[in-house]
Amino acid sequence: MEINFRPNLNVAIRIALSMSLLEALPMTGESLTCSALASKTSSDAEFVLRIARVLGAFDILTEGTNSEGEVTYSHTMFSRFLTGPPAKASAKHLFDNMLQAQANSAGGYYQKFGFHSPTDPKNCGFSFAHGKEDMGLFEILGAQPERMKLFNDAMMVTASFGLKELSTCYPWGELKGNKDGVVLVDVGGGKGHVVKELRGAVEGFKGQGKLVLQDMGVVLEGGVVDLDPEVKLMAYDFFKEVQPVKGANYFFKAIFHDWPDSSCPQILKNLAPAMKPTPSNPSPKLLITDLVLADHSPPAGLVLRDINMLVIGGKERSRSQWESLMNEAGFKIIGVHSQEGMPIGSVVECVLA
Repeated sequence: MEINFRPNLNVAIRIALSMSLLEALPMTGESLTCSALASKTSSDAEFVLRIARVLGAFDILTEGTNSEGEVTYSHTMFSRFLTGPPAKASAKHLFDNMLQAQANSAGGYYQKFGFHSPTDPKNCGFSFAHGKEDMGLFEILGAQPERMKLFNDAMMVTASFGLKELSTCYPWGELKGNKDGVVLVDVGGGKGHVVKELRGAVEGFKGQGKLVLQDMGVVLEGGVVDLDPEVKLMAYDFFKEVQPVKGANYFFKAIFHDWPDSSCPQILKNLAPAMKPTPSNPSPKLLITDLVLADHSPPAGLVLRDINMLVIGGKERSRSQWESLMNEAGFKIIGVHSQEGMPIGSVVECVLA
């Protein structure tokens, strides 16, 4: 029966974030009673107990007792992590945007449209839940500034996750540049977290114009991380435009999992002309960092990420599904480089077939 009630853990976490319960705990590790936490959060002590004991039961908080026998709570490593702005935004986005859409679509969307993976990102569970069956995630959030800000803030966690491991799990220094010296184009690179990390870690990426950060103009205009001026910024829509930078190497982090198999070929079609071999770069690479599920018995935590993407029409793919997607678009996978200790991120190395 417990599995039926497991979603209430997310409810308890969301309430704790709303009332700033975790921020009320000393970061230095001291324990507080529910009465003390109630005073610091303008809450009722009995209500604090009901929320905190759930977090304690799942080891998100540490539960104890003081010398008077009162129940106390203190931080764990995970609860400290949840006090950071990006982590809080990620948890709120998951609940407010994603889980609510799941709850409001699971009982009706598939009965109406059929029990199959969505093929149109503008007609998916998220669209159904919002009553907008001709709009996708980004259009719906774009019309609701507060939700869009929550999404963008949450994506900072995705953007920065595993960067140290990413810089060492692939031989970036062996990549060749194009005739203009451009070595790597980060396509859909957002605020530039990956570019900044790679430039600092890879000697071959230092130099004028060797790295290019591409994203939608509105994203770049919203500001990027503190990038070296040698990194070139370029507005680019990977659905509507053929890749303008020719003969370099192209990196996509957490892009393809946002889209169904029916949408990804257009991204690849717009990329392919730029990847023709040249004298300066005989073998341009397409490098993808996304989840690569095992074809058999993948871990529970990873397959749940796929259900998270299902509601927006996206997809977490297995090795064989990646191969099928690439082959159909005229590419082939020549290697999968795993990040040590980071099961949710691999570098899928592809070339033109």
